[in-house]
Amino acid sequence: MTALAGLALALAAPGHPSAQAAGPRPCAPTITVLSTALPGGGGTVTDLGRGRTAVGRSDGRPAYWRGTGVRAVPLPAGYTGGTAEAVNRHGLMVGTLTGPGRGPAPFSYRLGARAVTVLPGGGYAKDVDDHGRIVGYRHRADGWATGVEWSGRTVRRELAVPAHVRVMEVTGINNAGRIVGSGYGEGEDHAGYHVALLWSAAASAPARELPPVHPGDTYSSYAPRDIDDRGRMAGTFGYSRAMESSGLRWSPPYTEEPERIAPAGGRTSATLEDISATSGVSVGVVGDSPITGPWPPDTAPPEQAQYHPGHGPALVLPRLATGGASAAYAVTDDDRVGGQAADASGRLRPVIWTCASKQAYLP
Repeated sequence: MTALAGLALALAAPGHPSAQAAGPRPCAPTITVLSTALPGGGGTVTDLGRGRTAVGRSDGRPAYWRGTGVRAVPLPAGYTGGTAEAVNRHGLMVGTLTGPGRGPAPFSYRLGARAVTVLPGGGYAKDVDDHGRIVGYRHRADGWATGVEWSGRTVRRELAVPAHVRVMEVTGINNAGRIVGSGYGEGEDHAGYHVALLWSAAASAPARELPPVHPGDTYSSYAPRDIDDRGRMAGTFGYSRAMESSGLRWSPPYTEEPERIAPAGGRTSATLEDISATSGVSVGVVGDSPITGPWPPDTAPPEQAQYHPGHGPALVLPRLATGGASAAYAVTDDDRVGGQAADASGRLRPVIWTCASKQAYLP
């Protein structure tokens, strides 16, 4: 463990009046650096559970943290790495295992258990709700994917889609059993388009295509990443022709196009990776397109963790070290944000921003 591991760094971060107020309990704005499994290793936080639980990846292996101390998820024979993607309020985590000569394998694991449960069918487990429903996808021989929902150790359903739609990813589920993902459709004359998909909790119901639907526009993509308990969704709009992107937020009843969130600070590329369960806060990463600027691309500042309070402009969270890259992948109702940040030596460390709303600022 390095000297930075486990260190809580109190910051006097710039504030901004549009940043969301903290919860009813007082807290101190800090960046907490979590330990990693091996000296000098890196890691990232992908989700945050109750109390001081976090999950993610450390030194290329699925891991979880209680406080700042890291613990490895036990790997079955033949598997050497992977990522823990999500954890619910009861301590059930899910993710994906990898190993030499093996395809990806979805798994579930309860904190402190002796072994993981390898879920049937192969592929990727991406999210779990508080009822233990797990969602993800597996690739097919034709290059597309099949969305899957698991219950316990078994497949509850393969996610149905309209005949003209193919699944690309399945990435999130809320406590009402609604599932989000992205797909590719074909209109008349085989005009293709990328589309956001939403499944209800009903086992046989096919995915609903969410606006916009523009057959023939293959440059624009709409990819939800997560859905909150009120049905609001956070994700990313991509424009491949210019390699630009921005955050997206969908709201029920989904009859209107999603709100596009401009990248913080006038930059040209950004994502939204997660949305909190009820508060409406979403987080992601902001950077720049290598095509539209700045030019030359190596003059662009490093990527930075982005924070959107649910209204107003996107903000950013403080870097761990001056000029160091950072990214945010998880956010909670109690104002914590998880992700990764480069330290003074340039190593990416797993971090948690506590009282994040008090640290978020306009760059």
